[in-house]
Amino acid sequence: ELKNKYLELKKRRGGKKAVIAIARKLLTAIWHILSKNEVYSAKLYRKADKPPAARELTMTQAITFLRSKGFLILDEESGEVL
Repeated sequence: ELKNKYLELKKRRGGKKAVIAIARKLLTAIWHILSKNEVYSAKLYRKADKPPAARELTMTQAITFLRSKGFLILDEESGEVL
């Protein structure tokens, strides 16, 4: 399961980032196993890999997100910067 995740990440992000992501995933699992005395369950960690089914943002959230990514938001009608 980790090999498949690594290969998937390697395609999208590159080998070094994929190694770090897998290492973090393993460390998180180990921490939970040792601190909470629970058994490893792969399905608990698979859940977090998938994005939510319905992604909805308010207009304010969308504008804030785009600004954080470096976009300049213009109002089409007035031409002013939002």
